[in-house]
Amino acid sequence: MGRTGSSSSLRRRAVAATAVAFVFVAFGSTQASASTSRVRPTINTFKFWDGSQEVVQFGCPNTTTYGQVITVPAGKTLLNKFTFAWVNFQGAGSMVVRGEVYAWDGSKATGSALFQSGTRKIAFTDSLFHKEVFKPAGVGVTPGAQYVIFASIDKDFEKCFGDYTLGWASVDDSTYSGGTFVFQNNGGDESQWTLSAWNTFGIDLAFKAFLS
Repeated sequence: MGRTGSSSSLRRRAVAATAVAFVFVAFGSTQASASTSRVRPTINTFKFWDGSQEVVQFGCPNTTTYGQVITVPAGKTLLNKFTFAWVNFQGAGSMVVRGEVYAWDGSKATGSALFQSGTRKIAFTDSLFHKEVFKPAGVGVTPGAQYVIFASIDKDFEKCFGDYTLGWASVDDSTYSGGTFVFQNNGGDESQWTLSAWNTFGIDLAFKAFLS
């Protein structure tokens, strides 16, 4: 498959080709496993997702951190929950991920973690997209400010086994004007979250963020 620049471990699978990535159609089932929430999300790009478009490859050995920059809407001061959708892209094995929330300075995460989830072992063997929910449960945020919500294997890099990688459900970058998809190829070094500029790829993730 094609590889370009700093995105050496990053590719995109989509229905239509773009100028910035090697693109192909995703095959197999596109059902998502998830429980529905009674509370409507504040930000929701899932409703624009076609059920198959994804960005790949998240996992070992290099592209270890994927996330989405968001802008907090007026009147919202708490981040309660966020959701992504992942699918087994290739290989057999497993990985351990953690969800994270940091403030965003325009190019990278900044400050200390506002939220870090517990560890979560991922070892999907089917071809379905699985919705993964992280629950900060009331992290304080500032209206109009930007934050990055993400998941990473960096802190548990040694627990990534096999050649197992994931695809993340994605949508066109014009879907959400308050931020964009960001990632790092840092080989398991979480200190780079706040030291080095993150890469972008001209898409948004399919995600939900619940704020109050």
